Amino acid sequence: MELIPQLYIKKYTEMRIKTTLYFVCVWSLVLFTNCKNDSKSKANPLNAKETLAQLDSLAIQIEALENEKCENLDTIVILNEKMRRIIENIRSINEFDDLVNSFDQDRQQIGLTVSEDGKFGVFTWQSKMDCLGIHIKNIALYKTDGRVYTSSLYGEPLVCHEITNKTINTDKTVYLLRGSSSTNISDSLIKTYTISNGDLVEARISSP
Repeated sequence: MELIPQLYIKKYTEMRIKTTLYFVCVWSLVLFTNCKNDSKSKANPLNAKETLAQLDSLAIQIEALENEKCENLDTIVILNEKMRRIIENIRSINEFDDLVNSFDQDRQQIGLTVSEDGKFGVFTWQSKMDCLGIHIKNIALYKTDGRVYTSSLYGEPLVCHEITNKTINTDKTVYLLRGSSSTNISDSLIKTYTISNGDLVEARISSP
């Protein structure tokens, strides 16, 4: 009668060992893959000048396409998406700073405006997606929690000329984006944003 419990215990123990070994192997593979990806990322850091050259090249391709009556819309959207993905690949603070230092407003085909504190920037370019109601594309980059995040700016687009920042309640920074609705129009637009829990959100404050 005692053989049955002993046999059961033996099989149970063997099963536990096999299960443990399985999870050890799985986690080892996961850790190895993550380390490999991290090493690959560190071995291929973003090159600021090459990144700006890629963005310029895509912007020139967009500019060369006709967009009347939604002509070439598919190609235009694809080129804009390529630009968005390149910008979203900017993840580290060093990469952001290198990009800002390498940017030449007089030579680049796109716009990059940076805040006074150097923690917030906006890429701007003519998207030619007028059929979709997006003739200007704005993508923001902002520093928080030791890294850089990106976010498309929705609502009315603007050609950003200046970004100022002001501190409210000693611990909240608000960024004021000043610009115009088009490169050919001298109207004035102001948008305000703040960073809350790592996310970029519109701020509601009185304009100075």
